[in-house]
Amino acid sequence: MKNFVTRKFVKFYLGRKNIYSHIDAVHACPPRHDKFTGEIVEGIVKEINCSAIIAVVSRTKADINRPRNDKNCEAIDEYRDSIRQILKHLDILDKDGKLSHPYLHLAIHGMKDEYNKDIEIGTRYGDACSENVKNWVVEEIKKSFITVGIDRKFSGNKSKSVHRLGDLKEIHNYPGYGINFNTVQLELSLNSRKNHRNKIINILSELILNFCDNFK
Repeated sequence: MKNFVTRKFVKFYLGRKNIYSHIDAVHACPPRHDKFTGEIVEGIVKEINCSAIIAVVSRTKADINRPRNDKNCEAIDEYRDSIRQILKHLDILDKDGKLSHPYLHLAIHGMKDEYNKDIEIGTRYGDACSENVKNWVVEEIKKSFITVGIDRKFSGNKSKSVHRLGDLKEIHNYPGYGINFNTVQLELSLNSRKNHRNKIINILSELILNFCDNFK
C-alpha cells in the first residue's frame, strides 16, 4: 500500500503532481463510521496514485465533517493543513494562496440503502463547486449509476464550502482557496460500497483522470 503520512486525526498521501485532485473519507474510522469508504479511497490511490486524506479517529471523538468548533478544532486544523500540504506539493497555489488551476476534491461518504438510490451528489447547492464542474460530474456519474440524487437529502455539510469560500468569522482565519477549488460529496449506498467496491474504485479513478483532461 502507498505510504500515507499518519497524524493524530488523519493520514494523508501526496500523489502524482499532475493529478489536480484529492479524495477523502473523513468518516472512515469506527465507531459510527461509513463502512468501506476508507477502503474505497485507498483503492483509488492504488489505482491512479492520486492524493488522499483518510480519518484515523471516529466522528465520535472529532467530526471533521462539521464547522470548526471547540470540540473538533484540533482535528479540523490538522485536516485543513493536510489539504494545504497536498496543494503545495502539487504546486498550484499563486502568490496570494489561491488555486491557479481547477481542482477537484471528492468527499466519499456512506448512506443507508433505505434512501433507494445508488449515489447522491452534494455540492451545497453550488456553494462548494463551480456550476460547470458540478454539471460535468453529474453527467459523468450518470453514465455509471442508475439512480442518482443531486443536492437533495445529502447536499453536504456547510463545512464543505469553506475550502472554496473561506471562513473569516473564526479566530483562526481560513481564507479558502478560491473559485478553482471544487468540492463534490459522493454519498454512496451501503450495497454499492459493500458489494460493488471494485467497480466504484474504477469509476471514480476514471472520473478523477477525466477531470484533469477536461479542466486545464
